[in-house]
Amino acid sequence: MKSLFIFFSSIFLLISSNSWANHCGHDVDRSWIYTQNYSSKYRVDKSRAKYAYWTFKNKTNKQITIQSIGLWSAGRIIMKEQKVNKYLKPFGIINAKMYVGDLNLDVAGSGFSRCNYGKPIIKKNNTYNQKPSTYSKPKTYYKPKIKKKRNEDNFTLFNLFLLVLAGLLIFVFVIATKKNEYKNYVKSFPRVFDFADQTIICFKKYSTFKGRASRKEYWYFYLFTFIVSLLTYFIDISIFRKDPDGILFINAFFSMVTLLPSLAVGCRRLHDVNKSGWWQLISLTVIGLIPLIIWLASKPAKEKNKY
Repeated sequence: MKSLFIFFSSIFLLISSNSWANHCGHDVDRSWIYTQNYSSKYRVDKSRAKYAYWTFKNKTNKQITIQSIGLWSAGRIIMKEQKVNKYLKPFGIINAKMYVGDLNLDVAGSGFSRCNYGKPIIKKNNTYNQKPSTYSKPKTYYKPKIKKKRNEDNFTLFNLFLLVLAGLLIFVFVIATKKNEYKNYVKSFPRVFDFADQTIICFKKYSTFKGRASRKEYWYFYLFTFIVSLLTYFIDISIFRKDPDGILFINAFFSMVTLLPSLAVGCRRLHDVNKSGWWQLISLTVIGLIPLIIWLASKPAKEKNKY
């Protein structure tokens, strides 16, 4: 009886050892590390880890499916397991990631994976092969529309309009600085070139806070900054493909250039209505914008002006 038990035990060990030797895990080189974010492939400490990153390398010409990846605790308890169902082709390499930011990694042990020979099994929908009496129409779910990426070489009519408008502004300001050479143009479009004149005056008085400024000088300069700010915004978005939620470099540069002359002409405009330029600070209270706009749009003070 004892010899019979030994015989069957040896057969069982032989079969189990052969099956273990033929397990797909022996045909795969596996390594894993902790990473800080989903796109990173660099090792970090447990304290900063958010993902576990696996690399699988097939050493044979066999087809293997990596079914799942997971993480043991130090006490050999499964902390987390994630199905991946990835195909590892003969002599191929694949990667897999699992989020571990919700785990206490202080008690984490080693990583593990499960695999099988062959390609991943894809379940087919046999709904249409059923009998008419039992047929049910497959459910349809809403699929969000995926925005197509714009071609980087796509030069639209809107881009052309922006360039023409920018060129037209430059042309008007060039003529306004040389009135004697372009008298006919100036007479034909008096308001346009008056707008350019007042804007040029504000730039000449770039940091001049003394003196007075008329309503025309202030509001023409305000109109100029509004038009160019809008133009630079659309140039950033449309031509240079900048992110609307990110930094608009050209628009930000123009805002910095016009900040000082805007404050200076606002100060001079308040002097024209016999107010101190420091009243511009009430705009920071938001509600103070109402009296400030009224003063900036008012006629010059009739009484004796101390400015």
